[in-house]
Amino acid sequence: MSIEVLEVLKKTFADPGRQVKEWKQDTGGKAIGFLLTEVPEELIHAAGFFPFGICGGRARLEQAEAHLQSWACSYVRKGLAMAINGELDFLDGIIVPLTCDSTRLLPGIWKHNKPLPYMDSYRLPKQVERPSAKKYLFKELERIKYNLSAYRGKEITDEELKQSIRLYNSNRGLLRKLYNIHEHNPEAISNKDLYTVLGASMVIEREKLNRYLSELVATLEEQTKPPAGKKKTKLYISGTFINPPEVLDYLDESGGTVVGDDLKNGYRYIQDDVEEAGISPLESLVNRQLKKKPFAGYDVPSAPRRYNLVKASQQKKAQGVLFLHLKYCEPENYDYYDNLQALEQAGIPSMRIETEFGDTSLGQLQTRIHAFMEMVGGESNV
Repeated sequence: MSIEVLEVLKKTFADPGRQVKEWKQDTGGKAIGFLLTEVPEELIHAAGFFPFGICGGRARLEQAEAHLQSWACSYVRKGLAMAINGELDFLDGIIVPLTCDSTRLLPGIWKHNKPLPYMDSYRLPKQVERPSAKKYLFKELERIKYNLSAYRGKEITDEELKQSIRLYNSNRGLLRKLYNIHEHNPEAISNKDLYTVLGASMVIEREKLNRYLSELVATLEEQTKPPAGKKKTKLYISGTFINPPEVLDYLDESGGTVVGDDLKNGYRYIQDDVEEAGISPLESLVNRQLKKKPFAGYDVPSAPRRYNLVKASQQKKAQGVLFLHLKYCEPENYDYYDNLQALEQAGIPSMRIETEFGDTSLGQLQTRIHAFMEMVGGESNV
């Protein structure tokens, strides 16, 4: 049965709009899209809307280049191209987290070219350790809650938000179990299948997702056996997105297994739960955001990203780190030298690959990944 569930999730990932279109037809509800990954989906869900994570699509980047500079992040250009191309016509609204220069450009341009009934931005604090950060973020989430309530025509209650938080915590817990199964027995579920499920989880009805994940996790836990044969080479992936997805095929075919990552469509999406008791649900969402590990959008002076990267790689006993950087992603480019130096000092080999949505040379990519795998391969403790 787990194979059937996995096939459903693969189809969902390959055609992300299908599930939301069916949901809208069945319920008459509305869908709010969001760019990955800091947006608190619980607020969207609590309002009764379908939260839809925008990632991927068939639109060509050229369709956005008349409106965005060619040096803008290809993820942002891809999202706008999908909207202009009509691939996101099922959306009734969108929330854009302002995490970099490219995302700051997007809301106004999107509104001018493809206006939606509901459009909002999520302005995250950059200096998260300042005493004012928590107060600021609370007010920002309060503002988004107010706007979503106004669009719905009814205030989002604390009980509705608590229910959504419980549901999303359950989703994240099941996805972390799946991640753990893969880490300790990569034969049970491959790199490609793991990240396909993670991607599908962003575009599927959450209640339905829980049923699928519960069945998949239970089946894989029953079938899990100690790995036999050749040991896998453990890798940690750092960057923005798993993109292109063929990266995972090349890792699978060359004996690599991903044991950790800090990606927006990877472990960063599921890493922490929201507190369910003791404080208001909105404050719980604030605390989750402020506790998140640093990423290229902001850093934490007391625990810089490079230290988190080394620590996580060592804890996972990774034999190498693969950097996946989107072309023109200035935050990642600024971080790279410090991250590289920290890994070299810790004796952890790494390789940086620059990718772009819809425009990556797969042949060259495959060759480089295979060469890196040969360099770092050897005995591991999987």
